[in-house]
Amino acid sequence: MLDTCVGAVCQAGAARLVAPATIPVARTHHDVREAVLAGLAGRPFEAATRPAAELADRLRRWAAPVTTEATVGLTVRLEPPERDGGWLLTVEATGVERTPMLIEPALATPSRAKAQAVEAQLKRLERLLEPLRRPSQRRGVVIVDSDEAWDLMTGTGQALVAAGFEVRIPTASIRRPAPRLQLSADAFAAAGGPSLAGAHQLSAVRWSVVLGDLELDAAAIARLAKEARPLVRVGGRWVELDQVDLKAAAEALAERAAITELSGAAILRHAVGLEGGTLGGPISVQGSGWAVDLVRGATEAPPEPLAAPDGFIGELREYQAEARGWLRFLDTAGLGGCLAMDMGLGKTPTVIAHLLETRDEGPTLVITPPAVLGNWKAESARFAPGLRVHLHHGAGRVDADDLEGVAEKADVVLTTYGTAVRDVEALAAVGWRRVVVDEAQTIKNPSSETARQLRRIPAPSRIALTGTPIENGLGDLWAIVDFTNPGLVGPRQAFVDQLSGAGGGGVGAPAGRDKEASGEAALRALNGLLVFRRTKAEPAIAAELPDKIDVLDHCAMTAEQVGLYQAVLDRLLADGPTAEDPSSRKGNVLAAITALKQICDHPAAYLGDEDDRPLAGRSGKLARLEELVESVFAAGERMLVFTHFARWGERLATRLAEVTGQPVACYHGGLSRGARDAIIADFQALEGPGVLVLSIKAGGAGLNLTAANHVVLYDRWWNPAVEDQARDRAWRIGQQNAVISHRLVCPGTVDERVEEVVAGKRHIAELILPASSSLADLGAEQLRSALGIRPDAIIDDNLPATTVEAAA
Repeated sequence: MLDTCVGAVCQAGAARLVAPATIPVARTHHDVREAVLAGLAGRPFEAATRPAAELADRLRRWAAPVTTEATVGLTVRLEPPERDGGWLLTVEATGVERTPMLIEPALATPSRAKAQAVEAQLKRLERLLEPLRRPSQRRGVVIVDSDEAWDLMTGTGQALVAAGFEVRIPTASIRRPAPRLQLSADAFAAAGGPSLAGAHQLSAVRWSVVLGDLELDAAAIARLAKEARPLVRVGGRWVELDQVDLKAAAEALAERAAITELSGAAILRHAVGLEGGTLGGPISVQGSGWAVDLVRGATEAPPEPLAAPDGFIGELREYQAEARGWLRFLDTAGLGGCLAMDMGLGKTPTVIAHLLETRDEGPTLVITPPAVLGNWKAESARFAPGLRVHLHHGAGRVDADDLEGVAEKADVVLTTYGTAVRDVEALAAVGWRRVVVDEAQTIKNPSSETARQLRRIPAPSRIALTGTPIENGLGDLWAIVDFTNPGLVGPRQAFVDQLSGAGGGGVGAPAGRDKEASGEAALRALNGLLVFRRTKAEPAIAAELPDKIDVLDHCAMTAEQVGLYQAVLDRLLADGPTAEDPSSRKGNVLAAITALKQICDHPAAYLGDEDDRPLAGRSGKLARLEELVESVFAAGERMLVFTHFARWGERLATRLAEVTGQPVACYHGGLSRGARDAIIADFQALEGPGVLVLSIKAGGAGLNLTAANHVVLYDRWWNPAVEDQARDRAWRIGQQNAVISHRLVCPGTVDERVEEVVAGKRHIAELILPASSSLADLGAEQLRSALGIRPDAIIDDNLPATTVEAAA
């Protein structure tokens, strides 16, 4: 069947051949060849016997290698050049003797048949491999240049194999390796003693370029640049280098030729791409010294994950254990760092676990916004009850003379940014083991009063926590990293230029998607070293997360809130128990509870139309909500905010619109059905970040709002089912992300009593009716106990730091 197919193809091709007219009688060798070509279409002709016989013999010998079983074969070998020589191409004959032999000895073999077979195979090979047709001192041995060698390795070699020849040539790869700068450091030993350690350690440095496992110095690159087709061996394969890459490599080495000594800090900056443009990403660092060991420890042998220490209540997820290992790595290296895990991934318990394990090393100062100070206190008690935690905050805090003694007896001292600025002199006098700043975007403006004052508090280690390390640009990241490691990453503009791709020649960071891409590239460059970045979008982390995450946020009370709260309670105690009508007494209590809840929300929620002052700086809950909104918008996500008070919801929406710079609607029962439907449709169709305020009565059930994956319960209700329904507006079929639900609570107030009920710790009757069956039976002391402020639990602050930072 194969013969039939081949014959049909040949006949069809011959029929298309334009040949000369058939010679009636071919008498010479030339005429016979012409007659054969003309007769391929099947036309007969006559020929003289001798030339016809000779041509037939030649055709038979030409076809014999592929039409008969060959006893003699040829092997093509290509040897790489020695130093500067060419490639050696040799042909060996097999089957002539027991071992392969070169062509000339094979052609001289006594066996005429074998010699003819070698000759026939060689002629066929020469037609396929042009360099063999060049004159040379020995037949079958020729020097080829890099172009011919590359052609043989990447193309012709396969054709030779298909033609039946054995080919022994080096392996090649058409994928060009990207050149990368390499810095080799050798730490100096100081005369008469040990050398400086850490960021100030000096090292002798040598520069080179690496391509895979191949290292090239400037002289080798210059030599390769002179070749028409520069070939090098990388990872066991020959590859072709690009002249453009060689030129760039030569220029990079020339720029650094004069740099022969560097400090540990400078080597570290080179390693993460902060010291000028590089060829293929961050510079490879080899050798010895503090910076080399640091980079190698973060990249080649990342820290082992650490499980929760003894005394920690609960377990850490895998990524939290990795973060713990990174925190220990920082302590060992004498560095600070930025723990930049997404909101909801558990930064606080991760750090608490680390503080628990290292509490014997000295006290830690934790500085937070007022809105999350209570969270730290509550989370510390929940996860590490053995930690000695002291709250340095409010009018009752210890004075400067006693602070150092109090800190020495504590494992953790909690304070706010505002208090830390006011007490900076006293705090700076304490020997802290580390300083932790939560919601570190607060110090993203390095020239702000808060940022400048906090830098005055010394500590061997500084840790910054934030879910949004880059909100407005790379300058935010620089401010945080420079706070944790002063001076280590160099000047702000150089940091921004290099990590944004400006290479030192630009002015400012890129915008839009380019800005986002450069920010992620910067985080990748620093990740595992000075930054520990994890996001909910990472598949490994998403697989660990539950479908929904509940977070309890303890919020501060401003002086205005505390004053109004106490006034309402005093009025209730004066009027409520003395009312003669039981229904009136009950109504007084219920009205007071509503008023107290409104005051916890914001003074304006209680005062209503009487209040026309700005909302900012007057409520701890609002301050915390604005922080959450800022983080959600920085992540490009969306949020639902539920409140029981529709009028307050409208003012809240107006305030959030001012903060975010985009329209924020309030969904409540006073709107027409058409208006409510339009609000939902617009929010679901949003592209990019957004926030929607809803009345929990109107929007707590029946709606599908899967465009949001953050839910804030701004105020609490006695029935947990109502709150579950509100949260389930986002956590339902169609939701692609984990839903994070924040419950805002003012500790020490009626808010906390509601939280106890919702959490199932107490029954509603036990809360306010210890021995009665009606609200009307409550006495003054019972009301005070049930609804009054607990001074030991309340967090009060006038939020001066928050206001200052917002203005900055």
